[in-house]
Amino acid sequence: MSSNQFAGQTWHALAHRLLQQFRFPSFTRALVECLMLSAVFLAAGNISLGLGFVQMLPSMVPVVLIIMFCMIASGIYRTEIMHSIIDVYAHSAYGFVLSTVAFILTVVFLLPQYADRKFIFFFLFFMFFVTNTVRPLISGTDFMDGGGRRGN
Repeated sequence: MSSNQFAGQTWHALAHRLLQQFRFPSFTRALVECLMLSAVFLAAGNISLGLGFVQMLPSMVPVVLIIMFCMIASGIYRTEIMHSIIDVYAHSAYGFVLSTVAFILTVVFLLPQYADRKFIFFFLFFMFFVTNTVRPLISGTDFMDGGGRRGN
């Protein structure tokens, strides 16, 4: 096998593995998580910047969409992830890291009026805790599995 064939197979395997991560949530779950992220965005903006809710709506939409896309890319919505609370939290943490990077880039380059440290801190802090509290509750995960791989 030549090195070009090996490199091609390696890239193909990597691309296939990355595409396996992408799973869209059910409509209901997506709606609940979008509403949850929207509420966190509006609360953080109101608390830290003193902005009105109607004033923040146009900026909220791209932020929520970007964060949901990062969560989809993290693989959190794959059905096999939901069998273990440890897997849910691991993929949720991975999605949070992706979301943090995307959120900061979005705020700095597209929404400079929100590039306030207090707002960024409040949003990320509450997003982390609210997401990691609500997600296991709506995912149907068995909390009594001890993080193992046994069947539920």
